[in-house]
Amino acid sequence: MSQPELAKRAKVGQSTISDLENDKKSTSAKNMEAVAQVLGTSSSYLLTGKQESKGAIDQIVEHVNNNDEIIYQVNNLVKIRYYPNLPVSCGSGAFGEALDEDYEELTINSNSLKDRHIHQQYCVAFPASGDSMLPTIKDKDTVYVDLERTTVRDGKVFAICHGGLFKFKRLYNLPLGGVRIVSDNAAEFPEERLTAQEIIDQQFEIIGWAWSWQSMESW
Repeated sequence: MSQPELAKRAKVGQSTISDLENDKKSTSAKNMEAVAQVLGTSSSYLLTGKQESKGAIDQIVEHVNNNDEIIYQVNNLVKIRYYPNLPVSCGSGAFGEALDEDYEELTINSNSLKDRHIHQQYCVAFPASGDSMLPTIKDKDTVYVDLERTTVRDGKVFAICHGGLFKFKRLYNLPLGGVRIVSDNAAEFPEERLTAQEIIDQQFEIIGWAWSWQSMESW
C-alpha cells in the first residue's frame, strides 16, 4: 500500500505516514489507531512489533474500512457483493449497470482470494443466464469476478459489457488491439472479432476476470 493510499484510508496527512515510517516523529494515539485499523493490526503492534493476544470478540470478527465500505471478516470468511437481480448473460445478454444496482452479500473463504491475489473489495458475484457458455457455465450459476483484472489473457473467461449487454465470454488478443470473443457453446454461438476501432464503436468493455463459478442442482 502506498503512503498516499494509507493516509487517505486512515484519514491522516501523508506527512504523518512518512514521519512514522522513517521514525522521525510520533503521532497521536488516535492517528496511530486509525493507521492500525487500516492495516488490520493493533497500535501496540505498530509500536512494539509484538502482537497482543486478542479477546474473544476480536477473534470472531475483524472489520476493514475501505472507501467507506465496511467489509466484515469472520475467521477465514469474508463477505463480497452479489447482484441477484442483474444476470450476467451467458446467452443473449441482460442489460444493466452492474455496480449501480442494489446488492446482497455472499460469504466466501478468504483463502480463495489470497491464493489468486484478488483483493476482497474488488471481488463481486453475479448469477449467470443463458447457455452460450455451456457446458462450462450453466444458467443460474453463481460466477465470481475480479474487477481489477481487465487485461485480456488468451483463453480466460471474462465478464464483459458489449453494446450494453452483459455476458461471459472467453477472450483472445488479436493484432493491433483487436479481440476475439468466444463462446464455449460455439455450435450455437459463433465467435465474434472486433478491431480496435470496433471495440470503441460497439462500446465493448471488460468488467473483470471470471475466476470461479458455482453450480447447484435442482431436484
